[in-house]
Amino acid sequence: MKTLLSLRLWLAALLLAVSSASSASTIWESTDGDSNFLSISLFGLPSSETFGIFAANADLNTAAPLYSFTGIGSYTATGSFKLGLWDAGKWLGEAANGSLLGNMYLLSFAKTSVPTNNLVLLYGFDIKPAANQGGGSVVPLPASIWFMTSALLGFLYTGRRKTLVQA
Repeated sequence: MKTLLSLRLWLAALLLAVSSASSASTIWESTDGDSNFLSISLFGLPSSETFGIFAANADLNTAAPLYSFTGIGSYTATGSFKLGLWDAGKWLGEAANGSLLGNMYLLSFAKTSVPTNNLVLLYGFDIKPAANQGGGSVVPLPASIWFMTSALLGFLYTGRRKTLVQA
């Protein structure tokens, strides 16, 4: 019963995260000219991950970062920029991001070099998504995701009901 409850909570949190997450490789801009970043390891210390700040129109596969930092960084922005994570000899863009409070964002990166525990979190302060993201139109989540989620939740409730009848 506890497993079923934790699975339902996990699915709800996942659905909320998917519905509110922005697209990858977001273009950012500073709100006050000085943006600050913090990546915390498991033990509460600054992480040893290397992050880079790139020009807004840069290709992370070929461009060199304007600024790079490990764990804690501060960047005086003169324009829009992208963020990247150094992993296995290449720069990776954001997997997702979410607004925490005002101009504070939680950015997540998915490392490709390790199969498990591959999520790296970076807190960004005094930043906001740029008005011009320089891409195509925003694509909403397809209806199939919503139908699949409701079907999974239905199966969970059906399984719960069966266990209650047998008891």
